[in-house]
Amino acid sequence: MRFALLFLALSLSPATAQERVLTPERASGYDGIISQCVTLTRESFANDMCAPLATSVAGMASKAGLKHRHLGLTEWGFGTDAFPPTPDDMDFIAPLNLTFYIRATAGPNSGMIWASLYREVPEGRLVLWEDSGIGAGEQSVIRDGLSTGLARKLEPVFDALGEAN
Repeated sequence: MRFALLFLALSLSPATAQERVLTPERASGYDGIISQCVTLTRESFANDMCAPLATSVAGMASKAGLKHRHLGLTEWGFGTDAFPPTPDDMDFIAPLNLTFYIRATAGPNSGMIWASLYREVPEGRLVLWEDSGIGAGEQSVIRDGLSTGLARKLEPVFDALGEAN
């Protein structure tokens, strides 16, 4: 029941913000996705969202005809606040970055994940799409509900990327 409520809350959030809809026109010209997770917590139930999200992104990227490289999980707020370096051996010409920002607490258990799809530009970042999810309750419900819910929110984004490319 709790999973259903969490999923319902994730799936019914309004999609009025421009960043929540990626059109094929805005999605054209990219050949790959560089994904990573940035965690601002050491709560393992929350950080365990990274692996299933990376797996989901890999499948969606492949279906959309895009290359994919996952850079893993990096911690922020514990002495180092740096993105993982982009490997030199990547053969992407025009990649997009997909970063998942993870926060959580225990006692009471709560978690939040925010996803940002952007491209690097000389001035900083051009955000093409963003969305988030939040949950409270049992750790496994939060972990599974947020990772599954956010992966579902990414499906139309990858559909637009596939249609555009």
